[in-house]
Amino acid sequence: MPKLMPMNALLRLCLAALFALLCSLGWAQKSPVGNGAVALDAAQRAWINEHKDRVLSVGFDPEAGFDSFEFQGRRIGLLPALLEDMQTQLGLRLLPAEVKNWDDAYGRFLAGKIDLLYGANPTAEREKVMRFTQAAQKYPYVVFARKDSLVQTLGDLDGKPVGFLANDFVIERLPAEFPNVQVRAASFEDQREGLRALVAGDVDGFVTAGGGVEYEFLNDFPDLILIAEIKAITSDMTFAVAKDRAILAQIIDRYLDHRQLIIQNLAREARRNYNRKVLRLNEAELAWLAKNGEAVVGVAEDYLPFDYFDKGEYKGIAGATLDRIADLIGIRFKVVSGAFAKMLERAQAGEVQVLNLAKTDERQQHFLFPRAISTERDIIVGLKSSPPVQDVYGLDGKRVAVIDGFWHEEYLRKNLKNPNIVKTADIMASLRLLRAGEVDYVIENPTVLEFYINGLGYTDLVKRGNTSKDSFIYFGVTRQQPELASILDKVIPLIQFEEMKYLGMQTVPTLRNEANLQLTQLLAALALALLVILVVTLRTVRKLAEQKAKTQFLREREHLLYTDSLTGFYNRNYFSQKADSVMSTDFPQAIVVADMNNLKRVNDSHGHAAGDALIKAFAEAARAQWPQATHYRIGGDEFLFLLPHCSEEQVLRELEALKQRCQQARFEVAPQLWVSPSAALGHASRLDAQSALQACIAQADARMYAAKASMKKRSTDE
Repeated sequence: MPKLMPMNALLRLCLAALFALLCSLGWAQKSPVGNGAVALDAAQRAWINEHKDRVLSVGFDPEAGFDSFEFQGRRIGLLPALLEDMQTQLGLRLLPAEVKNWDDAYGRFLAGKIDLLYGANPTAEREKVMRFTQAAQKYPYVVFARKDSLVQTLGDLDGKPVGFLANDFVIERLPAEFPNVQVRAASFEDQREGLRALVAGDVDGFVTAGGGVEYEFLNDFPDLILIAEIKAITSDMTFAVAKDRAILAQIIDRYLDHRQLIIQNLAREARRNYNRKVLRLNEAELAWLAKNGEAVVGVAEDYLPFDYFDKGEYKGIAGATLDRIADLIGIRFKVVSGAFAKMLERAQAGEVQVLNLAKTDERQQHFLFPRAISTERDIIVGLKSSPPVQDVYGLDGKRVAVIDGFWHEEYLRKNLKNPNIVKTADIMASLRLLRAGEVDYVIENPTVLEFYINGLGYTDLVKRGNTSKDSFIYFGVTRQQPELASILDKVIPLIQFEEMKYLGMQTVPTLRNEANLQLTQLLAALALALLVILVVTLRTVRKLAEQKAKTQFLREREHLLYTDSLTGFYNRNYFSQKADSVMSTDFPQAIVVADMNNLKRVNDSHGHAAGDALIKAFAEAARAQWPQATHYRIGGDEFLFLLPHCSEEQVLRELEALKQRCQQARFEVAPQLWVSPSAALGHASRLDAQSALQACIAQADARMYAAKASMKKRSTDE
């Protein structure tokens, strides 16, 4: 006789069947996504009841970032939290399997020794034997390379050996998504084995799923860098089951549908704990987060685009950075706002714990300074007619606008014999005084100046010099909060400044273009004077004026984007984007690659101003030798020159002539100490457009490195 079903189980089954029927008829509403109970049909509930006493094992990648990791003596992460929530919501006993690595988990699943596989991406081959749920999370794949290699982008790996996890679907997906990048795949049992091979030079890149684990790898392998995030290829954290267990996949899909908001919260908490592990927070820092975890942040008024206070929120670049820190590590920030001087007073009184301010000797007595969120150095701005300035020492006796309370006043008074400081209320006041001729120069962060000059339409203001002072952007932390300072110091390297700059710019108000406003007022006055006859003319002139301002803005922006400010040569941006079109004519042509000698020695011994002078001396010698050439400054001490209509014999003579010219270009870096610019040179000839540009550059590079090696050998022999 068949065994009777228990009464309560029978009742649950009946209720589930009734609910399913009502849903199909439109008489009942589904549970809201992310909250209520998971709605299952009768067959799914029956399957759960049948398997409720069985433990279902889940295979996964133990090096899977915040999905599963060891922290404070226990294994936590998104996957354990998901399995625990699934047991509560579904009644299924799901436990992580003990696996060595992803290949071990994958193989045991195929052998039927593991019930579910977490994190397998669907492929045509896999779908023959597996059923997949929707993804609980999706992580873009990332690409690692060595810091000292020439691999800077995914395209640089074309034709090179690249490491992958064994059985990772990205091995097939990468050439499908990027058909112009054909790599030689090398498989490894786990990520660390592959990364060690990358460090050893056995492969030139390593591709693996992200999910936060990339930050741990960067900490553990300091010789590596992250060169790309492949958003087109994601690691989909699905639950895969055997083909004959379709109903189990359906049950988990129902769970994932109904618990989306809960899963997002679980993922956020797992990511924060994982970041705390990756950043190796010590006991004191973890205790601070657990006990306090909150800091008061002061927002200075009128320091766009970094600081902007709007309806109780910290916006701008600094605000976006703190939002990212809060999300990454779980610190809560309470925001107050006021004039900078007032915020500084409150911070020194202990009422404010975090403040965006420059680092000075005096402030270091009251504040701890984690590493900078931006390493841009301040620049010196003047009128187009103003003479160039060599660092702040060229400002002696000049009228310099300084915002009241900012560090520039202290710095100028310490370094200038005759400082002439004009205090202002904010950056706009400083720029207006400069345009009116009441001051000669303004010193400020380049991002800030770009925002105001472009936003206000001050096309008559330009950069006139650099500063060598540490004028980076810091979050100063009061000395009463050392744990907070050390946490910020660890988490800031995880944040990309350019990304924060983009996000922050979207949250600040657009400035009113004063130049256009003045022009509009003038045109309006003319329109009143000329009455109806000049209305059409007025509209035409206005459009032309606006177009001219826009064109001028774009031209100067392009100039700043593509020109190296120190030498006047084209920079790497221009080379990367437009070199192919520039170098496609005027054959035969010669490509010369130069790597300056002794720049680091001069910088270290005599300062960056002397190093800049050495770079300029070499650039002037090259420009004088090859006025017809196209000149590029590719890096700090790296140059590239395109010589049109130049044969192999001619370029050899030109290289010798440049060396002689450099030897004659002597200048004094210190009393009685004279130096001349020099460089290791390499060249290659390109006869026609069919000769690959990159191949010629590579040949020139090789000759340059051979020349540099020869110089070092001669120096050693002597």
